This record gives sequence, structure tokens and C-alpha cells, in this order.
Amino acid sequence: MRQKIEEKVGRQMQTPKDFDYLSDCVFEECHQKISPTTLKRLWGYLSEVATPRISTLNILSQFVGCQDWESFCRQMQPPIEQEEKPVEQAERLAEQAEKPVEQSERFAEQKVMSGEKAVRPALKWLPYAVVAVLLIAGGMWLAYSRTSESGHYRLVQGQKFATYQDYLRLFGIENAATYWGCPLPHHPDIVVWGPEYHHPHWQNEGDRSQMMPTITERWAPKEADSAMIVMRNCDKFNHEVRLNEVRITFMKNLVDTSYVFLGVYRLSLSQSDTTRCVWERVADECDLASLSYLEELRN
Repeated sequence: MRQKIEEKVGRQMQTPKDFDYLSDCVFEECHQKISPTTLKRLWGYLSEVATPRISTLNILSQFVGCQDWESFCRQMQPPIEQEEKPVEQAERLAEQAEKPVEQSERFAEQKVMSGEKAVRPALKWLPYAVVAVLLIAGGMWLAYSRTSESGHYRLVQGQKFATYQDYLRLFGIENAATYWGCPLPHHPDIVVWGPEYHHPHWQNEGDRSQMMPTITERWAPKEADSAMIVMRNCDKFNHEVRLNEVRITFMKNLVDTSYVFLGVYRLSLSQSDTTRCVWERVADECDLASLSYLEELRN
């Protein structure tokens, strides 16, 4: 992919200006933005290791003339013979089974003509039919098992978790140093958030009876002076606007001492200001099978 892109733009990606230029070229042709930093990671220009998102690979595939990343991979790889599907295999065996049946029928007709007792031909092809049925059933079971194993598991509002480790494991996060703000692996703009209802420092206020449609986050410890509170909340607001995160939220102490899933939140630009950050719920569920769609919920 890197080679195809460099051929298209007519230069090798070696300097920051090259990546800025490529970012502009992609946006001009595909009308979708890929940041120079993301491109630097793809070329190994940065030391940090990160797996590119499928959405990024799809855009780059379109840039080099393919429909998506899967199409690009098929185009780059030589065709391979596909395994015979169970249904096709069953049909082939059934066709082969017809030949013994036809032979048995002819043989039976000859026996009848000669006065001998005919052998029932149906019994001779019964094993082939059994094999065909088993293959079809096996194919259906395999398709079902693959669907079941594909991980289509949804978090729904109100689900409880005894500890924060229980829900962090769902996102592949182990041994987290903190639980209240863990970025998803490969999705730095999507955060698993674990606020505490009525936190002594951060408040975290909202309508408890409605499962917190908004969460007001305001730093105001009792021991802090007013000037420090003003400065800290102003910095917090500017920081969150710049990050533009989406937060998958599990709140502690809302219904009991457990963590309850509230939904997916983003910063409300209309309700937030330099004195507070107001997070609004934009989704009641979270599909764990493919978290990339959450990028579309950002401001």
C-alpha cells in the first residue's frame, strides 16, 4: 500500500512536509481527512507502534483506486482456489450417487425380465443420501458457529459490573493504572470512562432518575481556593474541547456500589463553558463487535 501511494504522489515519505502533502492529497481526492500523524505511524516514521484502523485503510485504498481495503488486498494477492463449500460438496456427492441408482434400476429391470427377484435400488444409494444430509447439516452448523463466535455483543444501558476490571476486559484493557479514563487500544479518541456519582472533587452531577442523560463534571474540592478552581475548570474545558473525545461511560455509586453502564457520551458544546464540562449521552448501547463506528459520534 505504501509503495502504491508513493508512486501515485510521485515522492517518498521521508520528511514531515511529505506527510503534510500526502494528507492534503488524500483529502483533495477522497474528501476525507487522514492526519499527518496517522500517516507517519503507517510509514514507521514515529517510534510508537499502532495498528491502523480499517476506516483509515479503506480511505487509502480508495486513494489508490480500490473500493476498500478488502478489495485492495484481493487485488494484490494472486487468486487461490477456494475450498469446496459443504453444500457444493453435498450436491457433487448426490450427482455421483445418481449413477449407482441408474445402474441398479437397469439391473433390476433385467432381473424382472429374466424372472429373478429385483433388488430394491433405493437401499443402495441410501448411504450417499445420508452423507449428503450430514454435509449440509455440518455446513449450516459451521455457519451458525462462526456467527456466534463473531462477538456481536452489545452493552445496554443499566448493565452492572461488580468491579471496573470486569468491564475493562471487554475492551482488551488489562492492568490499567487508572480506570476513570482508559483510551481504547488503537482508538485514542474513544475513552472508557468510570466517573463516580457525587464525587468529592469532580461533582459528576445529573438526573439520577433518568440514568444521567447529561453528566456535569466540575472540579471543586472543598480545600481548594476559588482562584485555583476557576483556573482548573478553565484548563479542563479547553483541554476537552481540543481532545474531542467520545466516552463509553460506567458510573460508580449511581444505583449501588457497582458500576452501571450509562451509554456513550460526548462533550456538549452548547452546555459546557470554562466553569464546567457537560457530557451528553449520544447512544444508549455500545456494539463491542466493531467500535470504529463510535468515531462518527464525535463533535
